[in-house]
Amino acid sequence: MMSTVPFVIVATVTVIVATVSGKESSRHEILRGHQIWQLSNDVGDVPLEVMQKGLLDVLGHFGTSKKVRVPFHCLEEAQRLLQEKGVSREILVEDLATFLEDHERLSKRLTSIGKSFENRDLWMVHVRPNDPSDSEEAGAVWIEAGIHAREWISPAVALHILKELVQDNGSIGNFDVYVVPMANPDGYNYSFTSDRLWRKNRRITSQPGCGGVDLNRNWDFHYGVGASENECSEVYRGSEPFSEPETKALRDAMTKVKDQLKVVMSLHSYGQQLLYPWGYTKHKTAPDTSDLIARGKVFADAAKSVHNTVYKVVNSAGDLYKASGATDDWAKGVLGVKYTYTLELRDEGMSGFNLDPSHIVPCSEEVWEGLKALLYEISKE
Repeated sequence: MMSTVPFVIVATVTVIVATVSGKESSRHEILRGHQIWQLSNDVGDVPLEVMQKGLLDVLGHFGTSKKVRVPFHCLEEAQRLLQEKGVSREILVEDLATFLEDHERLSKRLTSIGKSFENRDLWMVHVRPNDPSDSEEAGAVWIEAGIHAREWISPAVALHILKELVQDNGSIGNFDVYVVPMANPDGYNYSFTSDRLWRKNRRITSQPGCGGVDLNRNWDFHYGVGASENECSEVYRGSEPFSEPETKALRDAMTKVKDQLKVVMSLHSYGQQLLYPWGYTKHKTAPDTSDLIARGKVFADAAKSVHNTVYKVVNSAGDLYKASGATDDWAKGVLGVKYTYTLELRDEGMSGFNLDPSHIVPCSEEVWEGLKALLYEISKE
């Protein structure tokens, strides 16, 4: 029986990107002037009492939800009754119709770009800017997460980025953004149900007990260097380049938008490092290395400003280890994308892959600030 874990990821993505089509926006006119209020904590049955008078609508379950919708013609009376009951309120949304219309100016698309080895969908979300015509000049950003199963912080951060994009995509200018929040759903599921430290996908190999291919060694650029032919190895590269359905799907989807791409970032953990190519060799310098380093430092400085977390900007092979067949090397070497990075998220090794969930929000916040700063600098080129 298939676990519900990947379903939770899909459901979360669906909620984040769900929106009504622009052609239906006129139906929101009936909500013009309506407000969303957050009531103070000790409200008791007050919202229900006021609702029974036809003055507001409780958004959620009675007794637990503190958010209410108040029609325009009821604003003064609802406020008066709440004050009489000693309940204060904060206005979360000034005009519900405008709020919904603003969100609909974004075009958000959730599509399956392929299937995993165990036939799970590989979901991609495309978030477009307010004015799609502006994105042609600005370019696009590709963010991939969860290609290594045990790196749980990676898809969590990707989902946070999606949330921020949907709520305020103007903060990254006019970039199109493509996000694959779970590139290895089979392995991710297995890391929950059977082996917390599982890294690879779930390919069945010829060696009993040695399943899986390292998807970040399966890309066709200097394939094989720093990887292994041994099916039992954690860095088993696969039988051939793009032998795996997951990497084929990622390759095909990325290739379709290659002319737009300005940035490709693959989210991993752990180490707090922003790695730039090449990964396959320490003896050759990638094109635009000085720009990769300079823009990388912009990311690191902005990320540090949030929670004082230090991200080092280092070369993959020279400062870490040789690893070929990775997303960032392929995107730069084959597609010619100028800015390609692997971002190793929190922490520096104290908890490693078993990062406490309390890190999810601060890690996501610092990455979001770093990404915004990085894209702002690139947009000026």
